Amino acid sequence: MASAAERTTEASRPITRHLVALSTAVRVGISDGLRSRGHHLTTSITHLVPNLPASGLGMSALASRVGLSLQRTGQLVQQLEDDGYVERVADPNDGRAKRVVYTRRGRKLLRDIETLTEAITARFVAVLGAQRFAKLHAELALLDLEINGPEDAVHVVTADK
Repeated sequence: MASAAERTTEASRPITRHLVALSTAVRVGISDGLRSRGHHLTTSITHLVPNLPASGLGMSALASRVGLSLQRTGQLVQQLEDDGYVERVADPNDGRAKRVVYTRRGRKLLRDIETLTEAITARFVAVLGAQRFAKLHAELALLDLEINGPEDAVHVVTADK
């Protein structure tokens, strides 16, 4: 446990330092956990996964959602396809368009991400307690909504169980 002096020093640092440090710890924890489960994803690929709903998405909509060109999005989708996480299927609403959907391996990836996220959340709750964590979560959600809006660049995706 940190001493009072250490807590005071930490509290006086800019909030951005804490947010970046915690974000990095979460990313590293999830990356390490995924690697240990046999998923070897590049950093650029991990930007695409949280933005692809479990139900799939058209290429143009996915590119828009991640804020990348259609060409770059196609390259990332191709990497995920080569690794067996997604496939492109005909869009039932537009025979000319393709829809990116998760394969069985992709759905396993989503379940592994959920498991790791739950473990990280449990660790935060253990440090803060349930009530303080719930308040922090609500405040961060409010900040996220106010700053990024409802259609921000990173969406939380849950697996179909």
